[in-house]
Amino acid sequence: MTLNEREAFKTYLKTKGIVKIDWNCLGVITNVVREAGCTLGYNDIELMQEVWEAKAQAVPVKQSLTLTCAELKEAFDFGAPDGEKDQFQMETEMTIRWLKDGYDGEGYYCWYADLPEEGCIKLGKSESGVEE
Repeated sequence: MTLNEREAFKTYLKTKGIVKIDWNCLGVITNVVREAGCTLGYNDIELMQEVWEAKAQAVPVKQSLTLTCAELKEAFDFGAPDGEKDQFQMETEMTIRWLKDGYDGEGYYCWYADLPEEGCIKLGKSESGVEE
């Protein structure tokens, strides 16, 4: 659990009557201070923490993609090889995704959004170090 996730989890627990919670260096809960009337026990909180961590892994924190201008140009040239003069090509939608098992190893790959069967290109350097 990252520091930001832990702070968000602590904020959530406060809404459930947990005033303070501490963890050891291994992430094990070592101390819980409850408001009067709070019935949550260690087991409840540990289960909540496991669910919180599973959710954090399943839902990406950010939905951004960082590419170099060269990689963006490669994607542009692939989708609109005739450049800006061809309006039809300029309206082409391209998909860019990180693939661990792409044909040329791990990296960002680009393909036509509506025609993935037409193939793709790897953006940037290939595994051999050759610029694509």
